[in-house]
Amino acid sequence: MESKSYKTFGVVVTGILVLWCALLLVQKVNLSRADIGRHIKNGEIMVDTSWSEKMEVLNTNFYSFTENNFPFVNHHWLSGVVFYFIFILGGFKGLSFFYIFLSCLSFYILFRIAKNEAGLEVASILSILVLPIITQRAEIRPEVFTYLFLASFFYILWKWTKEEITEESKLRDKKYLFLLPILMLLWINLHVGFIFGFLLLGSFWISEFVNFCKTKKIKRIKWLTLISLFSAILSLINPFFIKGLFYPFRIFENYGYLVLENQSISFLENLNITNGLHFGLIKFLYTLALLSFALPLFVKKDLRKFPIQNLIIFVATSVWSYFAVRDFPIFSLLFLPIVAYNIGFFFSKNENNIGKNLSITFLVITLVWFSLTSFSRIKEKESSFGIGLMPKVNAAVEFYKYQNIKGPIFNNYDIGGYLIFHLFPEEKVFVDNRPEAYSVDFFQKIYVPAQEKREEWLKLDQKYNFNSIFFSHLDLTPWGQNFLIQEVSDFAWAPVFADEYNIIFLKRNTQNAEIIKKYEIPKSNFGVTRQ
Repeated sequence: MESKSYKTFGVVVTGILVLWCALLLVQKVNLSRADIGRHIKNGEIMVDTSWSEKMEVLNTNFYSFTENNFPFVNHHWLSGVVFYFIFILGGFKGLSFFYIFLSCLSFYILFRIAKNEAGLEVASILSILVLPIITQRAEIRPEVFTYLFLASFFYILWKWTKEEITEESKLRDKKYLFLLPILMLLWINLHVGFIFGFLLLGSFWISEFVNFCKTKKIKRIKWLTLISLFSAILSLINPFFIKGLFYPFRIFENYGYLVLENQSISFLENLNITNGLHFGLIKFLYTLALLSFALPLFVKKDLRKFPIQNLIIFVATSVWSYFAVRDFPIFSLLFLPIVAYNIGFFFSKNENNIGKNLSITFLVITLVWFSLTSFSRIKEKESSFGIGLMPKVNAAVEFYKYQNIKGPIFNNYDIGGYLIFHLFPEEKVFVDNRPEAYSVDFFQKIYVPAQEKREEWLKLDQKYNFNSIFFSHLDLTPWGQNFLIQEVSDFAWAPVFADEYNIIFLKRNTQNAEIIKKYEIPKSNFGVTRQ
């Protein structure tokens, strides 16, 4: 039985880990490059506008004047509604707190499972390993709902596997199982990551099927089959019906633009893009997980009790995360309870006081080391550490609106959500950061070539007669940098605003003459030389 002092120690350690999870997620929003502005606008339209506009934002590109009617599955529409209401209540600070809270809750749920399976010391050390990866995507995104529902699904299914089911057991006595279909109904409308819910259901179902083949006891497999069917049926309650259910398998069919977070580890390593992505740590976690599955092979353990679902989940999420680095947190969250179970399955809980004291000492040393390294990580992002928006991030759009500048606007990919949030419906964007909302040809034959080749830009300008260029100069793509150098040198366009985030050019015409006369920035200020 645990002593009172040890329980207190456990509460303190848990609190420290959750606190560090929160601190590592604290990051001000750079709205000029974030998705959250568009999500809030989605929510506003879904709540406050006509039925026809709701249908358009669900099914079409909607925000762009270039491919306005291009078909699009707005799979995260409900996230926008949630974000919109939180924004009304608490602004961007409220959204930051909300995102941090849900992320920490997701971690805590899975930490509790790990602690139950392998003890406080093992669960804490595993948590220290995964927290840098779980918290690396600190931007407010709909995927936070996937983290929460993933943890909830795993907890419910784990709890169910721990309970004995007899012939006298009734499904109504396991009411918590019916939470799974309800959660799936919400999940499919909040984020495309709902597919991980079916991964968990399928993995646990396979494990139960194997057990059924051994024991011929049908009750457990029958119940899980029923719950899985209910989950599949309720998941059809989405604006896209069966198309929405299978959308995760089709989302990359129309991707004409290279997005870093959707690339594999090897692809990014070949380009030497590794900074802050923790590739070394994730590879160590892959190896550690594999070793934890291999442990029972070297000892006389009853492998019939070994959970097959954990192996299936590990293989699926490790492959998924290797080929799309955006899924690192998914793998890391599930790594925590799965590897803890494997370690707990291998080692008996040691009640020896000397062993416990040694493990506690090691944990304390590890926590101190983790705290020191985390402080350095926070120090590295000192300028962005905080809640709400980055300072003066809205200055460019405030200038644009105050000067009553008009479109059509040519903008870059990253800044689209920012412009949608501030300027829609008065102005539509040229492009925004939804690759699947535009045709492949648009990106490969129009957007990129216009920034790479002068003649393509002139043809595009002739077609749309742009009045302004609103560009994030933090765009580090070769074509984006080439375009900025080109425009700074182009007399036809005058730079009238520039800050640490964005730059605005106006076409030299009668409409813009007064603004250019008053605010034109001398070309010499940019100090750009063409190689």
